[in-house]
Amino acid sequence: MKSPTFSIRYSVIALLLFFASQMMAQQTLIKVIDNETSDPCIYTNVVLSGLDGLFIDAGATNENGEITFDLNKNARICVSFVGYKTYIDTITPGENISIRLQSDFINMEAVVVTGQYQPKAVDKSIYKIDVIDGKTMQERGVNNLAEALSNETSIRLSVDPATGTSIIMQGMGGENIKYLIDGVPIVGRVRGNIDLSQINMENVDHIEIVHGPMSVQYGTSAIAGVINIITKKNNYFSNIVKGNSYIDSKGHYNFGLYASLIRDKHTFTVSGNRNLFQGVDIDLNADSHYEEGHNRYMEFKPKLVYNGNLEYQFKKESFQLKLKSQYMNTLVKNYGNVPKTSIAADEDYYTTRITNSLVLSDKITESISYNIIGAYTYYDRYSEEIIADLANLTKIVSDTSGTSFNNILSRGDFTYAKEGANFFVMAGWDINYDNGEGDKMEENAEMGNYAIFLNGQYSPLSNLSFQPGIRFIHNSIYDAPVAPSINLRWSILDNLGLRVSYSKGFRAPSLKELYLDFHDSNHDVRGNKDLKAETTNSYNASMDFTKQSDQYRLKFEPKFFFNDGKNVIALYTPDQSSNTTTYINLARRKTIGGELNTSFRHKSGFQIGAGFTRVGAAIDADEDGDGSREYLPMIFYNNYSFNTRYSIAKIKTTIIANLKYYGKTPSLAAIPESQGGGYYNIFVEPYGDLEITLSKNLWKSRLNVVIGGKNLLNNYIRTVSGYRDFGDPDYEEFSYGPSNYGRTYFLKMNLRFIK
Repeated sequence: MKSPTFSIRYSVIALLLFFASQMMAQQTLIKVIDNETSDPCIYTNVVLSGLDGLFIDAGATNENGEITFDLNKNARICVSFVGYKTYIDTITPGENISIRLQSDFINMEAVVVTGQYQPKAVDKSIYKIDVIDGKTMQERGVNNLAEALSNETSIRLSVDPATGTSIIMQGMGGENIKYLIDGVPIVGRVRGNIDLSQINMENVDHIEIVHGPMSVQYGTSAIAGVINIITKKNNYFSNIVKGNSYIDSKGHYNFGLYASLIRDKHTFTVSGNRNLFQGVDIDLNADSHYEEGHNRYMEFKPKLVYNGNLEYQFKKESFQLKLKSQYMNTLVKNYGNVPKTSIAADEDYYTTRITNSLVLSDKITESISYNIIGAYTYYDRYSEEIIADLANLTKIVSDTSGTSFNNILSRGDFTYAKEGANFFVMAGWDINYDNGEGDKMEENAEMGNYAIFLNGQYSPLSNLSFQPGIRFIHNSIYDAPVAPSINLRWSILDNLGLRVSYSKGFRAPSLKELYLDFHDSNHDVRGNKDLKAETTNSYNASMDFTKQSDQYRLKFEPKFFFNDGKNVIALYTPDQSSNTTTYINLARRKTIGGELNTSFRHKSGFQIGAGFTRVGAAIDADEDGDGSREYLPMIFYNNYSFNTRYSIAKIKTTIIANLKYYGKTPSLAAIPESQGGGYYNIFVEPYGDLEITLSKNLWKSRLNVVIGGKNLLNNYIRTVSGYRDFGDPDYEEFSYGPSNYGRTYFLKMNLRFIK
């Protein structure tokens, strides 16, 4: 046994050696700059390891592109950032170095998380995922989700001046699309759609778009696809403060603030935006002019939107806890005309959405990890009918009506993925409980949806992967289907890849579709408790071919899809002469189509792309209920997109031009029951949309200024042809409605300070 004197002596020697090593450590300053512009590269990842390969330290550069380390021995340094070539060298203690990163326009693939068991480069994902990055949205002056999606070839925007903007994807409407923010569903639909103009884009890192059913992963409404909005995360900087403002020629006045700070393992973030639209009158309404009186009616209603976010994150090694609260409040005003008096009939529409969520994630072992989401959403929409005395500037609320909904979500998964193994397994649950109340809803409007799902991926070869999945569902109201899927990804060559998938998607009838009971002088809308779940067998395939060199990158991406659906939920008006409408299940619907996107990117900063989509759709209403298939003729329509981008790095300026052209597009109109019932096709006439923007960074890239024009082809009227007069079946008539508020010029500024 060692003596006490020896132990004390050993401890003293160890302590002296420790202090000696610390005294020998020298501060080392590393500065990272862009090779072409000499601007500091912020957020750049810097990793130090010993010459023996063992990890020493890591961090990210500050707003000056700088980071310091205390080193006591020679080390290996690795500097990496998206869009730049990785820099590797050695560094000695006390050495202050400046590293010039070379741009890498080839290897700029985004990292995606939608449907993944861990973040992956988009070209490695087994799903075909389109990505809209935050930098592009900033350079385009994007304010909301509708504007962000407007240039996507495969997506068609549909604008309703009262209820907002929705989209059509794979020939299906927004009620068949799942919208998520960081994996949490967005609750609150009007006529089945989310108003995309309400969803703010100021703190968005990127948007991930998956085409085709994702029902195994995300449940109901994910038939046409999933749109997941990924917000920005502050993982490195002690303090960030940002501000933004926007103004345009059509009466939009927006501003917002963002602040985030990190203290040890805790991150606190707060942000808010106020978006004001004063409304636009394009004088399209039939009753907008009077010999006496005043025209106050606007097709595009004045709108005021508030968005707010609070977020807290605790992170220790692989464990993460996130608490987030999101708030949205919208006021839409509908001004009535004043024919001969100073008394007007107005309407105010209020919408509130509050979402509180908790996310837990961790690695239990090197192979087993979990991710759990819990969320509660409150959604409320109500209206006020107002008698406004314009002479005395007073108003009286004559009537109110509204509905509110509550959603409770619990979703989680456990994943087994061993490092280096050729397979992984994910098992999870998804629980949703909804209830609704209000004077437009029947009593006891509630629904529970309980599901478990299983996914697995197997790679028998390094270039070949299979991913089967299945979802089992129990619903408290309807008979829920089993939803299976199978995905395949095959890297045929280094520059040629193939993806093929089959999925069964489903859409549950909503509480409104089941329990709505709304009657007034203009409306008689009734729910249908006998609705069945809508299901679709979907087949998707895509390829990507890339040819590249040190100077350029050329890419071709063809896609194909076929959807065979049944029990399609639709709003049906038996007689056009009455206001009575209800929800029904159509027998079947088929949509088929393809898409081709091609892009060319040059090292000089020049980029050009084009896209073409052709979609066909047909329905079988099965009015006789005999199960026979009597589809309307398959009608095809086309979308086209063209885009160019030129980035001049030396003067920190980017010019973008995007053109989107919508071909003649079919829709459905109902035949009165007195004329035999059923449906026929009507057509929205073709139109185009052009935007041009110029973006410039100033003041060491702290200030970004964007100027530009949107809807430069000056569209504002949507023409619909093919309406029938059933007294004269050969007669066709046109209808006209508002589609946009015309040519718009804007200025947007973003300012940030980082420490």
